[in-house]
Amino acid sequence: MNGFRGQNFVIEFPNVDRTSTPYIHHFVTFCCRFLAYSNDNEGNPFQEELVPLASSSPALLHSMAALAAGHLTKGQPQHEMAAAKHYSLALRELKQTLSDPVIARSDATLGACLLLCVYEILHSENGLWLDHLQGARDLILFRGGPRTTDYLTRFFSFLDVSGSLSSGAGPLLEGNYWLDDGANQDSSENSKLLRWPYYDSDNVVVNLFHELMIYMAKLSRLSSESMGELGLHQPYVIAETAYEIHDELLAWWQSCPPSLRAQRNDRRRQTRPRRLTVPETLREEAFSSIKLCMQGCIIYLNHILDPRGCGPQKLEVTEAIKDILEIAKGIPEGYGLEMGIYWGLFMAGVAIFNDYVTEDLVRRKLKADNTYSIWHADRALDLLEVLWKGQHQYGAKYDWRQVQIQMGIQM
Repeated sequence: MNGFRGQNFVIEFPNVDRTSTPYIHHFVTFCCRFLAYSNDNEGNPFQEELVPLASSSPALLHSMAALAAGHLTKGQPQHEMAAAKHYSLALRELKQTLSDPVIARSDATLGACLLLCVYEILHSENGLWLDHLQGARDLILFRGGPRTTDYLTRFFSFLDVSGSLSSGAGPLLEGNYWLDDGANQDSSENSKLLRWPYYDSDNVVVNLFHELMIYMAKLSRLSSESMGELGLHQPYVIAETAYEIHDELLAWWQSCPPSLRAQRNDRRRQTRPRRLTVPETLREEAFSSIKLCMQGCIIYLNHILDPRGCGPQKLEVTEAIKDILEIAKGIPEGYGLEMGIYWGLFMAGVAIFNDYVTEDLVRRKLKADNTYSIWHADRALDLLEVLWKGQHQYGAKYDWRQVQIQMGIQM
């Protein structure tokens, strides 16, 4: 089920009214492909497993329509009313399903909750995305806890860990629950999941990013602690933990395959003996994302230790900014940027000081064209604009986490 065309699509959802059909179609044929990975159009579990459940789940159906309409609103405001309508209906239906423990444990219910979280992340400026994510966490626990063989758990972990970096709090579930312990390695269910995304058949990209998520989660917890009582009264504890994470992160990076560590920043302009296939290209894009995310983590770690840039910028931060910007220069403007690229660009923007040229580059690269992806970094860019304006006006750096709280900017 790679997509739906014409009559086949209508038959698949016989209860969908004519006005909603285009939104369901847009979700199936476009939004699904960018929820977790870029251009994920083969063997996508959202398309193959989640979408069929919508025929018997009004909550999921309206969540799909709301997300699709919300995405279209970016360039076509006339879809705003439809997005709000389907969002409201999805909320109502979701509340009703929670009264039935059997339905509450279903993939359809968890999927609807996660899609509403994505809707809020992309379409609103409040913090309701966290409420939906907490609801998804509760549903996962109600289902018996996270399972690494479950595509919805994997998707939750992406939203959880990435959201924790920007929200100033640690992940919602304890431990590295997204890592495979090998217990289900030989099951047919796990074997199928290992082929997601399709261009990562040997699971190298997924495993590497899941390992990097360990350090992303540690940094989000450390950031939260640094802004609380521990950071205020025992800053040396924060520093000690930061240095431990730093050494662990660098040791992990050195253990990564050369194909990742040695990937050229200008690879898009690299002369090759033959043109890369589509899967090979997407794999290279994923490696770039991991590399940028890792460099973003280096900047973030140093930011936690010196949030207002009182000391001289460390060489590793300067080199991380250089890597991020060199890779970003080769990314077509408006291109869909998934996984770690937004994070790397945002942290590079945080680390620079009164650099108009770099500001312009980051600004252009963070402005995504909604025809290439569902994700965007509009609010992250809004926060950077506030930081840069303060630098130019007052000649001082500010802690983006404090500014985010003061300005009420939800990334």
